[in-house]
Amino acid sequence: MTEEERVRGLLAATAELDGQQRPPGAQFLARARRSLRRRRLAAGAGGLLAAGAVLAGVLSVTGLNEEPKRVEPQPAASAECVRQAAQEIKERQGEGYRPVFGTVREGRVRVDDGVTRGSAFRFDAEGELFAGSATQLAGSLTVWYPTAEVQLPGPGRHLLLLRTAERPDRTGVDLFHFAPEQALPLDTEDRVRLTCADGSEGPVTTQRLRAAVHG
Repeated sequence: MTEEERVRGLLAATAELDGQQRPPGAQFLARARRSLRRRRLAAGAGGLLAAGAVLAGVLSVTGLNEEPKRVEPQPAASAECVRQAAQEIKERQGEGYRPVFGTVREGRVRVDDGVTRGSAFRFDAEGELFAGSATQLAGSLTVWYPTAEVQLPGPGRHLLLLRTAERPDRTGVDLFHFAPEQALPLDTEDRVRLTCADGSEGPVTTQRLRAAVHG
């Protein structure tokens, strides 16, 4: 039998007594008050649980209705920017440089061609911008620089303009020079990122850059 049922039974028994009735004792009243408090607490907890469920449902629906933030694509390089980059590549080609795709490795290595000592970096060449060359540059190349280190490209994928040095190093490995103003990084979609004359930046596809150089 529950506490509430016992209270109701006592009240009923009291009502059926004849004669002078004695008021409920202190123990009985205390028990009744405890039962009333428990019922009120249970009702309050149930209300809080219901309100929490409603709030969670509202937040869930709100989250579902929210649109994910969009990452705006970077605008492509302007026609003038592409034309300028193509012109610089053509000028370097006249000096014997070849545009080559690949990855610049971290770290520096010491080189010595028997006349000059300097530093170099490793460049894993993947292929050239223009196909059809009798000797496509590929594999691990040693690129040295008689330039300030601030001009060096950082690690990562780039399009570099390379030219074979006059002498290999002392071990017979070919050395290459690069044109620092044409160390062009590649983005995740293998587009060439150009820095334009006005300081703005924008990507260009290899097909468009190749056509601009040929044009």
